[in-house]
Amino acid sequence: MLKTLKFFYSIAWRERRDYIVLLLISIILNVGQPFLNLIIPKFILEELVGGRRPDVLIELAACITLGNMLFMALIHIVKTNLAKCDDWFDRYLNDGISQKSMSMDFALTENPQALNQYRKASEGIAWYSGGMKGLSESVQMFFSYIFTVAGVMFIVAVKSPVLLVVAIFAVVGGSVAVWQTNKCYKIEFEVFPKVNRAFAYVTGSVLEPRYSKCIRLYHAASMMRDQFEETTKQCAKIFGYTAVKIGRWNCIGSLVNFLKNLCIYGYLGYMFLIGNINIGDFALLTGSANTLKDSLQGVLNQVQDLRKKLNFMEEYVKFINMREDTKLGSLPVDTNKIPMIEFRHVSFRYPSVKEYVLKDVNIVIPQGQHLSVVGLNGAGKTTFIKLLCRLYEVDEGEILLNGVNIKDYDYDAYMKALAVVFQDFKLFALSMRENIKLGDSEKEEQDLRSVCELSGLANKIDTLPKGLDTQIYKFFDKEGIEPSGGEMQKMAIARALYKDAPIVVLDEPTAALDPIAEHEVYSHFDKLVGGKTAIYISHRLSSCKFCDMIAVFADNTIKEYGSHEELIKKQGGFYAEMFSAQAKYYA
Repeated sequence: MLKTLKFFYSIAWRERRDYIVLLLISIILNVGQPFLNLIIPKFILEELVGGRRPDVLIELAACITLGNMLFMALIHIVKTNLAKCDDWFDRYLNDGISQKSMSMDFALTENPQALNQYRKASEGIAWYSGGMKGLSESVQMFFSYIFTVAGVMFIVAVKSPVLLVVAIFAVVGGSVAVWQTNKCYKIEFEVFPKVNRAFAYVTGSVLEPRYSKCIRLYHAASMMRDQFEETTKQCAKIFGYTAVKIGRWNCIGSLVNFLKNLCIYGYLGYMFLIGNINIGDFALLTGSANTLKDSLQGVLNQVQDLRKKLNFMEEYVKFINMREDTKLGSLPVDTNKIPMIEFRHVSFRYPSVKEYVLKDVNIVIPQGQHLSVVGLNGAGKTTFIKLLCRLYEVDEGEILLNGVNIKDYDYDAYMKALAVVFQDFKLFALSMRENIKLGDSEKEEQDLRSVCELSGLANKIDTLPKGLDTQIYKFFDKEGIEPSGGEMQKMAIARALYKDAPIVVLDEPTAALDPIAEHEVYSHFDKLVGGKTAIYISHRLSSCKFCDMIAVFADNTIKEYGSHEELIKKQGGFYAEMFSAQAKYYA
């Protein structure tokens, strides 16, 4: 718990020291005001019953009124500035989640436990804990109660020690109720993120254009409604369970509070009637006893509240501190040198899967070679590329770049050496310019126009009033366009070309292109990738003619390797069989 507290306030001390100062001022103000309202009313009552001097009463009334006004004004100023800091911390912490989501190992983005941890982190700093605002409120109240208890205990101990016993017993009973309530919230927090992730997926899917078409065309609305109802029932079950238990313990807490008031007022009323205390002492002690009980209860409540909030916020720390094993290297990558790639006895299986996707893969891709990778679905072609891109780490063997294990290279430097177009690439709801550049603003505008022409995108851009500044999709701009599959693919190819990396990987780059556009890509293939080392995956084997060598994947390894001319002549060969099967449809 203390480590988590230190984590967040270390951020505050490092980034916003004014926040710490404001918290200290707030604690002082929270302690001072209750004592003002405890002590001065005692003298007002004694003056009303005793001397009744108007000038003294006016002075006392002015003192308590002006004092409260001053406290309220200062508290308002401090709270306003704290609110600004809280808003800053909300953005800072959420930015931390975003940054971690984009930098953590790719394998974790497909790991249910990691995704649940992401959900716990997001919810842990949001409504479960209130984030930095909720944490600081508890810290303020904890120290305010501590100092208040110290002052009030002195008053009560001097005037009536019996009230200390009553207050302590009431605190013990109330603390049990609060502790049990927090246990219920903890149970809810452990279970809810998984259900909430499913709920968010179902509700988000119905508005996604790519899902909306299927829902309408295949009458899937009833299925989605069933899924929605099921996740809603699970949410209701969780909340229903905790609501019943929390309600029960809240009732017990209220009963304890009632008995406490009965004892305090009964005892002090008796002491007043027998003349042991005057009216001023009665007011002071009833107020002090209630304040003492509330403050003692407040201390224990805030300890438990802090534990609860820190337990929730600890999930953020766990998420932020998740290991990033792919980023341990430090060697620079020479992007000016045409790279040579080697897979040496590489085997790999996905996490939590027993069967190998790739087994004992061996291949050397010389400098500047254009390699075509072919094979049936599920043969491991895309996995081969994911390993090269370090989206996953190999289980056995090693991958070398220019004779050095790719793990030894600085991760970011290695990523700059790769320009990849996956078959499931994504475009963002941004301008065409931003989709192609993706944050790379160093290159000249001329380079951008050049890659658009090479990818066949230039003609489309020329027809748009805003050109490259046209928004993709209509999420943020009603004049945005909904590009066709072919246009999206051209944009993805332009993105890879604009990066100008020494290694180019195209995974099914022409799947959505019409035959003419596909022919243009093939015929300009050498111009597209130049003398770079290139890997080209396609189910259309006619594209293999444009590559130097072909690697045929089957049975989780490379079954055949050679040029198109060599493999087509191989009797009974896997490649020759596939090529013939496709060729007969074009005869």
